[in-house]
Amino acid sequence: MRLSLSLLVAGLSLVACWYYLFAVYAAWRLFRWAPSPGRAATPPVSLLKPLKGAPPDLYANLATFCQLEYPVFQLLCGVKDPHDPAVAVVRRLQQNFPDRDIVLVINPEVIGQNHKVSTLYHLSRAAKYDICVITDSDIRVEPNYLHAIIPPLLAPEVGLVTCPYRASATFPFPALLESLIITTSFTPSTLVARLLEPTTYAFGATLAVKRQCLAAIGGFAALSDYLADDYYLGYFVARAGYQVCIVPHVVETQPDVATLTGLLSHQLRWARTQRTCRPGGYLGTLVIHGTIWAVCGFSFFWSTAVLPFLALATLGLRLVTATVIGKVFLRSPLPLLSFLLVPMADVVFFIVWCLSFCGNTVRWREHTFRILEGGKMVRVS
Repeated sequence: MRLSLSLLVAGLSLVACWYYLFAVYAAWRLFRWAPSPGRAATPPVSLLKPLKGAPPDLYANLATFCQLEYPVFQLLCGVKDPHDPAVAVVRRLQQNFPDRDIVLVINPEVIGQNHKVSTLYHLSRAAKYDICVITDSDIRVEPNYLHAIIPPLLAPEVGLVTCPYRASATFPFPALLESLIITTSFTPSTLVARLLEPTTYAFGATLAVKRQCLAAIGGFAALSDYLADDYYLGYFVARAGYQVCIVPHVVETQPDVATLTGLLSHQLRWARTQRTCRPGGYLGTLVIHGTIWAVCGFSFFWSTAVLPFLALATLGLRLVTATVIGKVFLRSPLPLLSFLLVPMADVVFFIVWCLSFCGNTVRWREHTFRILEGGKMVRVS
């Protein structure tokens, strides 16, 4: 029995090592060609920003979209509640950037369980242009952002463009752990998936889509009851016969979790969403938790001849490859020394992975939802 377990741990560790190396290769494959300088066609763009609440960095995030170097675009910010504190932030933005086309849309009408999608539905009706770019409120971008993501969308076969993202919060400590999880676990896994299967999903960090593609899937109303609206937007666009393209441009988010409980709740919502959307692939990610297999090798098989050395090699390879992907390819602003905390972030990530199988409910802001088979959700409180 002990021999069988030691062989299992050794096998899982070797698979994890292969995965870490393959993740570096997948990152190189995506970023080996740089986006064009962006002086090709530049069709006008409508930027859609669904908002709720006003975290401290909301103005700074939105301001990066006002500083884009692009000929013609409009920024549409939407809220459900006229008393939402985000309204004052948008008003301030309009005052400070009077030369930008910034529109505030306030509409309390709800068309489904997902209030964010309801806001997107109203924003799309106010959009002037045929290309819509949707981003979460916690995303900030560089001035060349639209030049990087729009040209691939002009190909007739491409219906949606998305891109990877990194996280940069260093304080408080739970936010740093979530930044490491996003930068060194979640984003690398999406780069690996890009090489192993057709891309039929997208990320809320960036969703650039043609109006005709939205019409082909039934518009945002078709997403109104789905929790993972970003994933299903990509899925429905692909099912409609269009390609979904991941471009080598990185945007940035700053997690605002302040406690370990908040971190677990936030990560658990993402994990159960992924498990529901892609159950087979999600279960298969068990093999990528190399840090856990290394800990098992040290803890239970320290007296064997090989496993302690394999465990040490697995941890070392994990640290090196995570740092290479984070600092070289994603250009993470996190301090280099913070990557020494990757094993701790891996443990949290594995705990969340295990908990994700212990129910189908998630907490999203002030509400609790049950995720149904197929990805739809119903509110339970």
